[in-house]
Amino acid sequence: MHKGESQSLPDYKKPPVIEVVCGIAFETIGSFKAHHLGLFWQKVRDKFPVCEHAPRLGVALESLDLANYLPRVWFISEEQNMLIQLQDDRFLFNWRRMQQEEAYPRYSTIIEAFKTNLGIFQGFLEEEKLGSVNPKKCEFTYINHIPKGEGWESLSDINAVFRDFAWDSNERFLPAPLSLGGQVVFPLPKDKGRLNITLQHGERKLDKCPVLILQISARGLGGDKSMDRVWEWFGVAHEWIVCGFADLTGTTIQKDVWQRIDAT
Repeated sequence: MHKGESQSLPDYKKPPVIEVVCGIAFETIGSFKAHHLGLFWQKVRDKFPVCEHAPRLGVALESLDLANYLPRVWFISEEQNMLIQLQDDRFLFNWRRMQQEEAYPRYSTIIEAFKTNLGIFQGFLEEEKLGSVNPKKCEFTYINHIPKGEGWESLSDINAVFRDFAWDSNERFLPAPLSLGGQVVFPLPKDKGRLNITLQHGERKLDKCPVLILQISARGLGGDKSMDRVWEWFGVAHEWIVCGFADLTGTTIQKDVWQRIDAT
């Protein structure tokens, strides 16, 4: 993960991040109807020419109101690496690596794209007299793939990747595990939410290469839910995700594989 504006945050030449999601959940816009999804698409269609439906977020299947159901819609860039997710109570922006050699853009690039497109949506709501975005909580997620051969060869090497995990196979009944997973949750400062960290073992779709999947997600906002506080929250969330990643992972893999280049 790259640093944003702060010069004190960890920085890497080859970070393992493969996807970033920034989003905001807001009070449901009751007057937002199905045709508004298409009208908004016209505002961004030049940069996001592909449209797809997706299941709604935040709704249990058994509680769906089919008479008034609005889907979540994806507006996808031509390169497939950027997308907007929209429903009547959420707006999200994703960057995702679609080519193995594609470089991760910096935080400042992603957050500016999120701001710009959210601003277009806010302008659309005003133009259509639909109300405004009243924030409830925010989400900021980084997904990292750490493939076999880059700092580890088997799950016996897990301590070389994550310094708080270890598997000692010496003089014990159980062999090295075939798979593993877990979750840890930390509080963000000043009651601004939580930092959720999940670790899974899986396969890369491209070539079936075994990978360790590390997802770090900040969720929350705080008592003041103004838009000014929203952007402050993303700054805090970014700092905790980047510094949390550096805190969790081993110094050797940071230096030799991800090529950490900052001084601290």
